[in-house]
Amino acid sequence: MDVSGFSMHIPKHTDSIRCAAVPRRPVAKKTHLVLLSHRAFFVTALLGVVFGTFIETNTTFAEPVATVTVMAEGVAPFLKDMSLDEVRGRARDEARRNAIEQAVGVFVRSASVLHNSQITDELISSVSRGVIEQEQWSNEQIEEIKDGKRPGPAMAMYRIKVTAQVRPVRVERRAGFDVRGGLNKTVFQDNEEALIKIRSTQPAYLHVFSVTQDGGVTLLLPNKFVERNQITPDQEVVFPNDTLRALGVRLRVSLPKGEKKAREYIKVIATRKPISLVGTDASKDVFKTYTGGENGMIQDVIKRLAQLEDEDWNETTLPYEVRP
Repeated sequence: MDVSGFSMHIPKHTDSIRCAAVPRRPVAKKTHLVLLSHRAFFVTALLGVVFGTFIETNTTFAEPVATVTVMAEGVAPFLKDMSLDEVRGRARDEARRNAIEQAVGVFVRSASVLHNSQITDELISSVSRGVIEQEQWSNEQIEEIKDGKRPGPAMAMYRIKVTAQVRPVRVERRAGFDVRGGLNKTVFQDNEEALIKIRSTQPAYLHVFSVTQDGGVTLLLPNKFVERNQITPDQEVVFPNDTLRALGVRLRVSLPKGEKKAREYIKVIATRKPISLVGTDASKDVFKTYTGGENGMIQDVIKRLAQLEDEDWNETTLPYEVRP
């Protein structure tokens, strides 16, 4: 499949994602998202640890980062009846959060090899958070800030900077809820239509990725047509849903010429909070697509999951096979 695991036909994409122009508005003409398969090349090194749950590779790894030093700033307003110590504490807490967020980005970039195709890995084992081991405070000041958009006097703000040494800590606990998924088949014949079904035991927000055998990744949900990705307990979410099907969108598996079979994946990530796991995209394409050799998408996903508590997200991976 080319929507990252299924071959989707989506506009302006590589061979691994052949796209028949998907209409941006309802039209009579049918459009098919075809999920295509290609040569398998997956790299499974993330933060210096191999997670080969679904993929087998030979890769060398760098030593994991011990600690990093970052600088960050925190700002807090003086609210009614708040003491100086209370405002200072809020500003310092914000500075610490910003420092840890910076450090997590460094931990992710420190991986010897980090490719978008690693979205199929067991991400709960890949995410690192940070613990501040040492901190030095500087540039503490109180300043008045005038909001030009609102009338009234200027607001007093407490501003402070921290230089922090942050150590990575790997997530170990499992999520506090279950997310389950399935396909209408586990073995597809060439050009068969595929449906994805997902359930969650608690309210959650879904990100659904399709990963082709050559490592190409397509974000199926949310998309330009269906931006609402919330699921309620034990509700069954089907992709493509009625809205997409009314636009002529279908997922059809497609085996590339010369291949005898392909093994691909659907990745489902559920979060309790409504966050976007990938960066913003200015293009007008219906589905965001990333090549397997790039690393921007997986870095976004790992960094944003690291900002959540362990119990606030979960994942599942749905493998399938394509045959002639």
